Amino acid sequence: MPLEGSYRVRVFRPAWSDVRRWFPRTRDTIEIRSHALKLRYWPEKNPTDAAGKLLDLDWCWIKALKGFDVGELRIDDKIGGHDNIRIIFFRGDPKVKAPLPIIWLLAVLQKKSNEWTKANIKTFKARRTLVVERFYKNRLFD
Repeated sequence: MPLEGSYRVRVFRPAWSDVRRWFPRTRDTIEIRSHALKLRYWPEKNPTDAAGKLLDLDWCWIKALKGFDVGELRIDDKIGGHDNIRIIFFRGDPKVKAPLPIIWLLAVLQKKSNEWTKANIKTFKARRTLVVERFYKNRLFD
């Protein structure tokens, strides 16, 4: 099956742990995955998949991490009894194409207020740093 979209989407291991903690049922995990895979078509305004289905991408950059290319994908659906779910992602180095640039999923959580806490920002920044060091500086993939 050929690759679709402009990016590959990869999950950083701690984000997978977040998903398992928030959504223990496999059905909910699969739904989160399907929302995350919409990032393949990011940042188009009204992206469509290969079948022509319109995808809803509601996202923004995290202002506290300006310049770090860390954003949040908002999910409006209620999944596993949780609403207001956010998928935190990092746009990897666009020069590294193996075979497409990568969007990394850093965290999945339920956002309870409009602002991010200092702990959230530190966590996102640390996970981004780990991705850069492990996968871009030391190049574990190609």
